[in-house]
Amino acid sequence: MIDTLIRKWEGCRLVAYKCSAGKWTIGWGSTNYADGKSVREGDEISQDLADALLINYIQKNIYPVFDKIPYKLTEDQKGAIASLCYNVGVPAFLKSKCFKAICEKDYGSIVKNWDWNKANGKVIKGLVKRRIEELYNFTKDI
Repeated sequence: MIDTLIRKWEGCRLVAYKCSAGKWTIGWGSTNYADGKSVREGDEISQDLADALLINYIQKNIYPVFDKIPYKLTEDQKGAIASLCYNVGVPAFLKSKCFKAICEKDYGSIVKNWDWNKANGKVIKGLVKRRIEELYNFTKDI
């Protein structure tokens, strides 16, 4: 499934918490609700709402990314890109050398630029592990 890596690496928390980047977060890593309002301290949601926020975000923000890539992606590649985009943000991904390399099928540059592993300037072990798994999933069928 396209959201498998997201669910694995984000985890789900139904009470708002501050993520490693210092943003109020809830559910499967959501920083905003579907209406655009930001998650705030003290917020609580149901599991159904957490799942809906994730699916809504993927449909509205990540599926359009796939349409910008000029070739057919495997499901594993879609899942890897979805996880990366969900974590770093679609705008950052679309401006990245990694996205350009993916579009050009430049696998050496893809590997080199699949490197978002910091929060607030510090390398985060969990992000290193996440990037390794995403990159493995993206490249395993090439």
